[in-house]
Amino acid sequence: MRHRTTTRMLLVGVLVAAGACSSSAIDDAGDAGDDVSEEIDESADQVDEATGDLAAVFEDNGLENLASAVEEIDIAEVVGTEDFTFFAPDDEAFQSLDAEDIAVILSDPEQLDDVLRRHVVAERIDAAALAEMSSVETEGGTTLEVSVDEDIVMIGDATVVKADIDVDNGIVHVVDRIFVDG
Repeated sequence: MRHRTTTRMLLVGVLVAAGACSSSAIDDAGDAGDDVSEEIDESADQVDEATGDLAAVFEDNGLENLASAVEEIDIAEVVGTEDFTFFAPDDEAFQSLDAEDIAVILSDPEQLDDVLRRHVVAERIDAAALAEMSSVETEGGTTLEVSVDEDIVMIGDATVVKADIDVDNGIVHVVDRIFVDG
């Protein structure tokens, strides 16, 4: 709910700045408050839909734990509005963590946000380009070493188990570990 409220507040500012609430709009509409509210709701729904698309991609690719986790925070804020690469931990990665550790991460939105930022790179990097790199810098400030051994691509201590899943303005690579430590 915090995400929708924040989105609505930002959209109010954009609509006001863009002149959506000009005096002629008030005169023409009779009750501009209803019109602005409808525009805000429609815009918020579009933002929520784009965020929901990423969660849906996670679910469609068997990443149920990650899909649940991203619903707890504003994932759009984590990945940003520009191109991105998301190293998505698979369900086995979540199961490899101590139950108490995962409970702490999932119960604290700030900590979850920090952990997920360690999985995001602020540029779109497909598997071919990734295999040519020696490291990537995440939005969480972590440098992850990239190594390739025959057909196996490693990001830090994680293996890429599925690559090149396209999403709006980004790409997802499924990995078998969670980057918990920074």
